[in-house]
Amino acid sequence: MTTLTINNLSHTYASPGVSVLKNISWKVQPNSFNLLSGPSGAGKSTLMRLMAGLEKPQTGTILINQYPVHTVVPFDRAQRIALLFQNPTRQFTMQTAQEELTFALENIKTPQSQIQPRIQTVLAELNLINLADRPLLQLSGGEQQKIALAIILAMDTDIILLDEPFANVDPSSRLALLKLLKQIQVQHAKTIIITDHDLNNYQSIIDHHYQITATGELKLGDQQQLSQNPPVIFLDHSDLTMGPLSWHNLKLIQQDQLLLKSNNFNIPAASIGLLSGANGSGKSTLLKTLSRQIPLSGQLTWKTQKTPKPWSKLVGYGFQTASHQFIELTPRAEFAVSSKVSQQSDYWTPQLIAESVSRLELGHTLEQSVYQLSGGQQKKVQTLALLILGLPVLLLDEPLAGLDLKSIHVLMEIMSTYVKATQTSIFMISHQRHGLEPFIDYERMIVDQNFINPSHVEEHRNVTPF
Repeated sequence: MTTLTINNLSHTYASPGVSVLKNISWKVQPNSFNLLSGPSGAGKSTLMRLMAGLEKPQTGTILINQYPVHTVVPFDRAQRIALLFQNPTRQFTMQTAQEELTFALENIKTPQSQIQPRIQTVLAELNLINLADRPLLQLSGGEQQKIALAIILAMDTDIILLDEPFANVDPSSRLALLKLLKQIQVQHAKTIIITDHDLNNYQSIIDHHYQITATGELKLGDQQQLSQNPPVIFLDHSDLTMGPLSWHNLKLIQQDQLLLKSNNFNIPAASIGLLSGANGSGKSTLLKTLSRQIPLSGQLTWKTQKTPKPWSKLVGYGFQTASHQFIELTPRAEFAVSSKVSQQSDYWTPQLIAESVSRLELGHTLEQSVYQLSGGQQKKVQTLALLILGLPVLLLDEPLAGLDLKSIHVLMEIMSTYVKATQTSIFMISHQRHGLEPFIDYERMIVDQNFINPSHVEEHRNVTPF
């Protein structure tokens, strides 16, 4: 049994001197399942890295079996505690899941005779055998998160730290993974600490709920916040009108695999639409096709024109990984670049930009490196910078990942007010559904290679909308 104890921990970012964690003491109960929640940017990921020994605490101690965790040699530490990063691609060094799992187990000196059986067991438990030999960088974000989780579970450490492991995972897979994690925790006497902004489905899973406050303090979480909300389906609003972007006979094929059958659609004007579907169904591929990042089979039209140019001034795309979007070093510089070339400069005045920054609680981050921000803060900066560009159509891949419910509400309010005032359109992917009811004007789903209205989902056999 491995123990983990935190004593009087405080931590401050060296630049620009922002205090993150304050006087935290926590004796983690062995063989328990713990949920850690809190606002975006409160320090949850920082605490996870400190507990994993990847950073040295500035004040206080973190002990693993009574030894400071950052002083334990990496080989020994890796057999006792493992961390799943918020961005799974940071976990990968090899090309395929099979190679990555083999590499990870060899690194901790797992006997050769045990490596392949252990890999097959964990891939089967997570229903990932069909992804074992596919290139990791060609998988969807949700599939990558599942592979990263498989690697952590295969390492079989006593303590498992999971930083937002379900941010890009569809709801049905999320629930199945939570149940599997609970089963593993109980049957194999694991200690699990998981950070999450979505508090659904945890009531029967966790032993303890903790929160990091906006001021960086650790306290017991409110059990009433753990909810079992029913699935939400968004029906078309009656006042939707035609927008400029349409597609006809659009088909998606990737690596000789059919993702989406031929379909037609027009993105309505002055609206926010939601694109949903299971991980790997083709959602991100569709948005990349509509933004002309990859070749298409079918026809895209803009106000009946087939190839207006430049397309990038008509249709914008927000990457699933926010850091891939940044072209400047600080949020202030990102907003300044967007403002300089904005097509909606009358709307995005300096006053409105400053107000939006304040509402999103980004004021203290303006001079920080965008690469040192939390995952949620990066998403806020990325999305606001894209909105300021004022493009007629904006395609966003998981803009709400890593955001707490308060931040989601504020960001969606900013987006909704913007599209109504400017008659622009947003079409976004999100596995976070709760709290979006006031803002989503319509929903489309990719189910069994079909692009459908969720109200028609019953027409497809063996299909659940989530």
